[in-house]
Amino acid sequence: MAFLRPNIVLLITIIAVILIVFSLAQEASRRWQAQTQIRELQSQVDNMQKHLVELQQLNEYFRTKDYRERIAREQLNYRAPGEKVVLIPETSTPNQQTTAFQKEPAAPVSTPLKWWYLFFVNTKNS
Repeated sequence: MAFLRPNIVLLITIIAVILIVFSLAQEASRRWQAQTQIRELQSQVDNMQKHLVELQQLNEYFRTKDYRERIAREQLNYRAPGEKVVLIPETSTPNQQTTAFQKEPAAPVSTPLKWWYLFFVNTKNS
């Protein structure tokens, strides 16, 4: 009976150590996952702060006099006193000068001729 007691104590100690190691491993895993999530959320916060700064700058631009004047000119046909507006009509037909300089499509090259060019004409000192 005295012989069994040290073995039982040793067995209970080993089981307790295994449970403690398992518990510590789980806790380390939870901490690692939490740190990973914290880094991801911090990255999102940084991106949102950059976006917020961009939106604030855009908002400041929208409040400027130059922006309001540009929008008034474009959308409300505003013109300053003493300013003359010139409208240039858009043409939908191409004029003769641009069509005169356009190239005609090249005639298709036969396959044997392409091989000839590949092997004999386009060869460099090889």
